[in-house]
Amino acid sequence: MNWHLVVRTGDRDNYSPQFAPSSARIFAGLHRPGDPWSIGTDVLRVLHEDYGFAPSSIAVDLLHFASAAYTADLRIPRDLTAERWTREIVMHLPVENLATWEAARLEIQDLMGFLTGDRWELLLRQRVPIPLPRAKKSPPKADAVCLFSGGLDSLVGAIDLLAAGRSVALVGHHGSGIANAVQDRVLETLKNAKLAGKLLPFLFYVEPQKGRDRVGEPSQRSRSIIFLALGTIVATCLGSTVPLVVAENGLISLNVPLTNARMGSLSTRTTHPFVMKSYRSVLQKLGIVTPIELPYRFKTKGEMLKETLAPGVLKQAVGQTMSCSHPEAGRWSKNPNVHCGYCVPCIIRRASLHAAQMSADRYIVDVLTSPPDSGGEKARDLTAFKIAVERFQNTKKHNAVFNVLASGPLPDEDVEDYAGVYRRGMDEVKNFLKSATIE
Repeated sequence: MNWHLVVRTGDRDNYSPQFAPSSARIFAGLHRPGDPWSIGTDVLRVLHEDYGFAPSSIAVDLLHFASAAYTADLRIPRDLTAERWTREIVMHLPVENLATWEAARLEIQDLMGFLTGDRWELLLRQRVPIPLPRAKKSPPKADAVCLFSGGLDSLVGAIDLLAAGRSVALVGHHGSGIANAVQDRVLETLKNAKLAGKLLPFLFYVEPQKGRDRVGEPSQRSRSIIFLALGTIVATCLGSTVPLVVAENGLISLNVPLTNARMGSLSTRTTHPFVMKSYRSVLQKLGIVTPIELPYRFKTKGEMLKETLAPGVLKQAVGQTMSCSHPEAGRWSKNPNVHCGYCVPCIIRRASLHAAQMSADRYIVDVLTSPPDSGGEKARDLTAFKIAVERFQNTKKHNAVFNVLASGPLPDEDVEDYAGVYRRGMDEVKNFLKSATIE
């Protein structure tokens, strides 16, 4: 069954395609006050009013596409499909430069298919220009843009750029959850740190409307496309040579399936090398020349922590960060920085802190001292890690190449380096699981 997502931009856009009575459809509005399906966002307002930027129409269209893709991912349930996973999504998207987008259309569909595990079709149509207010101030300058999630990796990326004396635009994204509070706390620590560089914060709000039952699809495979689009629009405003820095460790980027049963919903691809290669190619076809840098793609999370340029600042801020895939877990313990402790990101986080000989965080479940009952939902990721570590120890070194290729295509020249970071990352997890908690 096809799901149609009809995107409308501006008050004058009343596009309504003809559907068969049985067709499933949802709507998403942008710059449409009063539309019940408007995507909540402050991106263009912040860029114009707060910073004096005037983004190009192609960058605005990219943001619209990413916002719509995120909406589709949240609102279209996977459990209504035959195998309860792969969705057929048809996006009706208005763009200003139709020919340019048509040239990139097939590549965009392939990128989104790999990223979310769905089948995408992009139907393009001409949109009318959206009137934007004239900027009232001179825009600031920065020589790098760094994605800023409020997690450990993005903290290290920000610290290293600032410690090197760079002027850095930090680009974050949040909805109605705790992400904004987490990002604000980490940002405050960075502002108070005596680092050489200059910090320019962009903490954007993007929140699609949920469906009638107010429950969104939890997998959220497309969240990285929003981050990338937000970083790209800021980078294009700052100048064509300003790079977009994606600070993510190699083990998480590869996200090699821990077991054969975890190839689908439990094996995300948010910053997989193939995603980043495809995104670069899409930008090139759209005429956006923003360089994308992945400085930690061959480093483990532990190596990132150990090799940071400002370890003192890292130690001050590490407790403010959030890496958990259940970020709302701490709400019931009255402490929003408490991690669940049992998800994949929590286990990798604890393994990296152990490798860097840094104090452990607070966790609802301590998988070392009080592991969850086997067979339960909370034990799923821990059990998978134990199986993966055991299998990893009993395979030959060169088999790591086959493991990393199992998660998706890699450039031939980088396969050995990715295999190396996978081996070292799994060693960090193995050593952590065999250890006592470091206080």
